[in-house]
Amino acid sequence: MPKNKKSKHQHRSVVLDVNLVPKDPFFQTVLGRSLKWALSVGRYIVIFTELVVIASFATRFVLDRQVTNLNLSINDKKMAIESYGDLEERFLFTQQQIIDFKQLKQESNLVEVFPLLNEIIPSNVVLDSLTINSDSVIFTGSALSQTALNVLVNNVQLSPNFSNVNIGKIESRGENAQGVIFDMKAKINGQN
Repeated sequence: MPKNKKSKHQHRSVVLDVNLVPKDPFFQTVLGRSLKWALSVGRYIVIFTELVVIASFATRFVLDRQVTNLNLSINDKKMAIESYGDLEERFLFTQQQIIDFKQLKQESNLVEVFPLLNEIIPSNVVLDSLTINSDSVIFTGSALSQTALNVLVNNVQLSPNFSNVNIGKIESRGENAQGVIFDMKAKINGQN
């Protein structure tokens, strides 16, 4: 038999697709197609939802661990702060003692400064306000004449108890009143 010639009985294979289930006319309607689409997409939604639940479950363990670590850290810091509670009380007590000492020093300074000011302020000078600090004295007032103000300034400058005399302002009392208004500041010598 020649090789080039085909045999009369050659077998051909043919694939047949046979569907024995009849097509439902319901799936040809809009509602049927919508339902078929929802069922196919629904599978993916269920799978996606399950993945989210699994991820949430895994994340919960990480977050629980972080919460535990934070609570431990807070408790450690709380204990450290509570251990300094006594130190804070001692500090506040010492601070109050310093404030009390400064106040007592100011009061004793007040008692010492009044007689000194009484010696140097002339009788025709009237003080409107007097502020005595631990190291300085500030007073404002009025002098009935320029001469009275000059005497006051000279007395303060020449007094061994005061130094660094600064006159802040000198103004006339006005046309109807005679004299001048002044304010003055001086450092108290021998005070800290």
